[in-house]
Amino acid sequence: MEKINKIFRISGLNAVIKGLLHATLFFIGIHLKTIGFSGTEIGLIFMIYSITGILSILPSGFSNDLFKSKHMITIGLFLLATQYIGMANSKTFPIIAGFFFIGSLGKTLYSNSIDSLFLKTTEKEHTRRKINIFLSLNYILIGLGMITAGYFLNTDIHFAKIFTIIGISFGILAIISQLILPKNTTNPFEILHYKKDIFRKDVLFFLFILFLFSVHYGSEETSYGLFLKNVLQLDKFESGLYMGTSIITMAITVTFIRKLLKIVEIKNILLIGTFLSGVGLILMTIPNTAISLLFRIIHETGDATMFFFLYYGLSKLFDLERMGGNTGIVTFVIIIGSSLSNLLFGVVGSKFGYNMPFLIGGSMSVLAFLFSLKFRHIIKN
Repeated sequence: MEKINKIFRISGLNAVIKGLLHATLFFIGIHLKTIGFSGTEIGLIFMIYSITGILSILPSGFSNDLFKSKHMITIGLFLLATQYIGMANSKTFPIIAGFFFIGSLGKTLYSNSIDSLFLKTTEKEHTRRKINIFLSLNYILIGLGMITAGYFLNTDIHFAKIFTIIGISFGILAIISQLILPKNTTNPFEILHYKKDIFRKDVLFFLFILFLFSVHYGSEETSYGLFLKNVLQLDKFESGLYMGTSIITMAITVTFIRKLLKIVEIKNILLIGTFLSGVGLILMTIPNTAISLLFRIIHETGDATMFFFLYYGLSKLFDLERMGGNTGIVTFVIIIGSSLSNLLFGVVGSKFGYNMPFLIGGSMSVLAFLFSLKFRHIIKN
C-alpha cells in the first residue's frame, strides 16, 4: 500500500505539472506569430529549445543516479517558473529565445527526473498497474489544462496573464515537490556500465524506432495550434476543446492497453501504436473539423499506446540502479528526432501550409511501423 501511495504522489504531482505545461504548449506558436515573429524565427526558437534539451539531457539523466531525483525536480520547476514569468514580460526575439533556453533546461531536468523517480519507485512490481496510474492521471490533467487554457485565451485574458499564472504555479509546486515526493537511492556507476546496457540489439532497435516516432513531435510543437487556427478555422476555445478531448481519450487507452497486455505480446503493442499514430496524424489534416478530430483521437490512441510501450520497455530493459542515466540516453535519442523536426517543420509549415508537417511526421511513424513489422522478432517479451 505504501508503494502505491508513493506512485499516486508522484503521478498526481506530475499530472498537475504536465497539465500546466501543455495548457499553452500548442498555443505558443500562435502567440509568437501574434507578436510578430516569422516562421523562421519560430522554428529557430523551438530549435534552441530542443538543442538545449539535447545538450542537457545526458547530464540530467546521470545526475539522477548520483543525486536525489526530488532535488532535481525542484530545480527544474524553478527554471520553468523563470521561463514563463519571463515570457509574460518579453516581446523581442533574443530575450524570448533566452527564456526558452532556460525553460528547456528546466523541462529536461524535470521530465528526466520525474520519469527516473517513477521508474525506480515501481521496483519492477505490478509495473503495468503503476504505469496505468501514472499515464492516466497525466493525460486527464493535460486534456483539462488545454481545454481550460483555450477557454480563457478566447476571452479577454491574454497570453501574458496565463504565462504569469503558470510561472507562479511552478514556483509553488517546486516547494510542494520537496514536501511530498519520496527519496530514491543513489548509486554512482561508471560510464562503462551504461555502455553495456545500451549496446544490445534489442535496446538499439528500441532506440531506432523511438527516433523515427519522435520526428512527429516537431510538427505538433511548431504547427498544431496554427493548423487549428488557419486550416480548421477554430478559435482558441474550440482549439483547446479539440486538443483536450483527444488527449483525455489517451487515459482510456492506457487502461485498455494494460488489460490487453495480458493476452498479447508487447511487440504487438508497438505495432498498434506506431500504425495508429502515423495514420491518425496524416488523416487529421482533412479540412473538416469532425473528421479531423476523429483521426486526431486515433493518433492520440496510437501515441498513448507507444508511451505505454516506452515506459514498460524502460522498466524491463534496465536495472533500477542505473535507470536515471539510461532513461536520459533514451530521451536523448527522442529529443534529437524532435529537434531536427522542429527546425524543419517551422519553415515547412509557414511555406507550404500547416498541414504539411503532419503529413511528413505521420509518414515517419508509419515508417516506424514498417520497420517494427519487419524486425519484430528482435523484441523480446
